[in-house]
Amino acid sequence: MTGWIADVPILDYFVTRRDIYPYYLVIEDRPTPAEVVVQGVRAVNAASTDYLGLSADSGVRSAASRAAAEFGTSCTGSPMLGTMGVHHELEDELADFLRRPAVMLTMTGFQANLTLSALFGSGHMVIADQHIHASLLETTRLGRAEHRRFGHNDVSHAERLMRAATGKGKIPVILTEGAFSLGGDLCPVPELAALTQRYGGALIVDGAHDIGVVGTNGRGVGEHFDAEESIDLVTGTLCKAFGSVGGFVAGSEKAIRNLRHYGDAAMYSASMAPPSAAAALVAVRTARARPELRAALWESARRLHRGLAQQGHRIPDWPGPSISLPAGEPEQGLKAWRALLEAGVFTGAFLPPSVAGDQVALRISVTAMHTADQVDRILEAVGRHLPPRPGAAESGGSSPSHAAAN
Repeated sequence: MTGWIADVPILDYFVTRRDIYPYYLVIEDRPTPAEVVVQGVRAVNAASTDYLGLSADSGVRSAASRAAAEFGTSCTGSPMLGTMGVHHELEDELADFLRRPAVMLTMTGFQANLTLSALFGSGHMVIADQHIHASLLETTRLGRAEHRRFGHNDVSHAERLMRAATGKGKIPVILTEGAFSLGGDLCPVPELAALTQRYGGALIVDGAHDIGVVGTNGRGVGEHFDAEESIDLVTGTLCKAFGSVGGFVAGSEKAIRNLRHYGDAAMYSASMAPPSAAAALVAVRTARARPELRAALWESARRLHRGLAQQGHRIPDWPGPSISLPAGEPEQGLKAWRALLEAGVFTGAFLPPSVAGDQVALRISVTAMHTADQVDRILEAVGRHLPPRPGAAESGGSSPSHAAAN
């Protein structure tokens, strides 16, 4: 260590390799909703999780502009000090959409998850999936509850931990994601809900990648499995399917009341900016009124999965709009990322600790805005520059680590 900041050799190395360093790049232009210009290259944007394309929707953009003109750019303080009417409208809209008694807004989806720590006391045991997002992991660390991890989507392992919790007189709380951010698979809601019915406690699901996208009406994995009432609390983000910025927690009146008064992560932070709230409000209403956006998204997702399967890549059983492919050790993987960019496809690259071990994963996402030709261009570039890795099918490909990426 030199000075008080730890040395991270792999980080020091890649930051100096600007040719293959994939982070904090300037998006120089956005010629179409599904294209970007990065480092002078016009590319199909396969890195975005703007699943319904609503960040480019004219109505959503106009709502943000009007709110900025009417309310200003910020509430300039904590939500405890008051928010605008548009914030309350958005909470009511989300509560109605998700069929939940109450909703609380936060500045980000990460912050929404952090607030959950206020609900976990010494009488609880938090039982979390091994692949949870970094924000949920931080929640388990912040809370006063004992916490344990179960193997990814391993219901038997989760049950053993539930049994151990009740044996110690603890209230078990299962913490998981609806659609996992890197693996792209769904959590087994019915089976996990059966555990909470058998042993008591609660099931909390982070819906960042499934709310607005999954289910007949886009209400997430609960709707997909016809098990909405078995999920006690849902968190989510407004920066993916709803094309804005912000987060929320949806649940019972009592849970939301407690979070408003004890959720430090939200109480002592600024409120969501009024333009973001206004944009999200119109986006939620648009998503509800235009199911053809989800239909277009799923058509692109199925096309992507079919093509990857034909190339020999291991893909999840559920054809979600995001999928991560193993790309090898860091330098090899980032050279593949660069080759894809030069071929006109911009992907998301994830280095350790976002993925386990010393491997890189490249995440490919499609949206409702991608055309069939653009999906085919993604597949053509992947076929040339990211062949299936030997053993990936047996190992399960790239597995998120404890700090799974956003």
